[in-house]
This record gives sequence, structure tokens and C-alpha cells, in this order.
Amino acid sequence: MISQYFKLSKTVLVFKVLMFFLLITKTPFASTVSENEKVKTDCKIKLEQARLWIRATDFNAPEEEKSKVKVAVVDANKACTAAIKLAPGDGELLVNSAYALFAAEKKKEAVKLIEKASKTGYPPAMVMVARYLGRGEYMEKDAEGAWLLLLKILKTEHVSAQIQAALEFLPGGVGPENIKRTKTTLLSLIEKGNSEAMIAYAMKVLKLQEAKPGSKESKEGMKLLEQAARELKNPKALIFLSLLYNQGNIVPRNAQKAIEYAQLAIDRNVPRAYGTMGQVYQNQGDNEKAVAWFEKGAAIDDGFSQGMLGFMYSGGFGVKQDIEKAITWWKKARWNGDRMAASYLQVHRDKKKAQKAWEDSQKEKPNKQ
Repeated sequence: MISQYFKLSKTVLVFKVLMFFLLITKTPFASTVSENEKVKTDCKIKLEQARLWIRATDFNAPEEEKSKVKVAVVDANKACTAAIKLAPGDGELLVNSAYALFAAEKKKEAVKLIEKASKTGYPPAMVMVARYLGRGEYMEKDAEGAWLLLLKILKTEHVSAQIQAALEFLPGGVGPENIKRTKTTLLSLIEKGNSEAMIAYAMKVLKLQEAKPGSKESKEGMKLLEQAARELKNPKALIFLSLLYNQGNIVPRNAQKAIEYAQLAIDRNVPRAYGTMGQVYQNQGDNEKAVAWFEKGAAIDDGFSQGMLGFMYSGGFGVKQDIEKAITWWKKARWNGDRMAASYLQVHRDKKKAQKAWEDSQKEKPNKQ
């Protein structure tokens, strides 16, 4: 009895020690992992915001807008610098941090991070380095080095990087021209059901947007987009098809199909699809329906829809003309990365400036007399 009691006590003691050990070691570890992910996400979010704002900011933008963009760039760099300290070997994070540095016009530091990410074996960074070497951009030109790096990327399991590397063997790419290698790589991925490869083959190899209606290239390209859209529900393919059927340049215009593909993209929660649907109805001359769709997209912060809604208000298309509402929507669109909205705002500012100059000149005339 006594021996059994001691055996039981020893077992309980060992169990308690183990539980205590797990308690003091597991909790900080889990907390560290969580903190790393949080900081990494913060870098990504702030970088995306900065990039959106930069995209719709040109040389003529007001100084207050430029200042706001600069603050966003500084915030993105701070967030990404903090993230790198916690995960210095994370390839994706290194590339994002490089983008933040590019935004801050610190190109040398940015390229160094991309080189570091490439050396860790992160395929997207390897693609970037191959392009730099092939073009002699940021680095000394090394065509052979670029070629060898592209071949190495093709052997990785990173599909997006494989596609980008394969496209570099097309005319104008940094790899030695080898269309067969591009086709072989993309067709192999297509056989595996990769929708991005289908889109790349249709748009880059077959040059669908330049193809003549009814040509072999247009038929094959449309077939690939249809497969990517219908079978794999790829958002880009759905939007492309809606636009192509709406425009009627490559295939005969078909409003029903344009609406169908836009709706499929909406069902996949693609914000841009609301604006695409609005364009279809706008093209048909049904401006009221177009406005209704632009409003739906604008409500979920789709910059394109917001910009188009501003355009409709500016001209009184489908709504009562209201310049102030147009400006309000253009401003929202501008901060959601819509370049066209930024252009509309600039045109409006130029008109106001010209109007004021004219009014001032008229006021001065009586004084001169």
C-alpha cells in the first residue's frame, strides 16, 4: 500500500511539473507568434494604404494631399521596420518592406532588402532580381545571371513566380527569347487547373486584347478565359470577360453575357465588379441603372465605382446634376486609389483657378480706366 502510494504521488508530481513547464513556456511562445503576425499584418495594411494613395497622387496634387501621402509612407516604413526586427528572414515581409522604402524614394535600401529576400529563396524576390540583372536596373547588367535565376525559379513550387518567370522568356523579357519554354511552363500549369496560367497564356502569349475578331488567337484566348471564369471562378477572368463582351472589340458585343460575368464576379465578392456592371448599363444608355450599380460599389469603398458615380453627378447622367456631390465622390475615390477621379478633381481645380483669375482680371479693369 505504502509503495503504491509513493508511486502515485510521484506520478502526480511529475504531471504537475510538466503542466507548470508547459504553462510558463507555451504561453509566451503563442503570444510571440501572435505578436509577429499582428506586426506583419500591420506592415501589409499600412503599405497597401500608402500605395493606393500614391497611385492617385501626381505632381499637380495639392500640397495638403501630398503631405498626407508622405505621412502614410512614413507610417508604412515604421510598421515594416518593426516587423522585420521580429522576422528578419521572412521573404514576403522583406519585399513588402522594400516596397515601403521605394515609396519613400530610398531605392538603394529597398534593393538590398529584395536581394536579401532573393537569397533566402523567396521566388517573387528572385523574379525581381532577375529583372534588375537583365535590365541593368539598380544592379550591374548580367544577362546570364538573370537567365540562370529565371531557370531556378521555374523549378520552385511558387506558381505565381513560375508564371512571371516564364513570361520573361517572351520577346521583350529579360530572359533569352524562348517562346517554347513560356508555352511549356504555362500549359503544364493549365493542365493542373491553374486559372492564373490560363489568363497569362490568353493575355500575354495569345495577346488577346490585340487579336482580330474571329482569329485563332481570339477563339483560343476566349476559351481559356471562359474556363478560368466558369470552372475556376477566377475574379480577373470574370471581369475581363464582362469588359470584353461589353466593348465588343474582340468578340461581338453581348450585353447579356457582360451582365452574367459581372454578376458572377459580384457573387464572388469582387468590389470592382459593381463598377463593371454599371459600365455595362451605361454602355446600353440606361444611366439610372448604371448609377444604381455605381452606388452599390461606392458603398463598399470601391474606388472605381466612386469615381464613376462622381462622373455621373458631374454631367447629370441618370441623376440630377450636382457638382458638389461629384467632388465628394471623387475625393473618396481618390483616397481609394482611383486615378481617374484624381484627374477629374485636378480638372475641377484648374477650372476654378482659371475662373478666379478671370474674375480678378475683370475687377481690375475699372481701376485701370
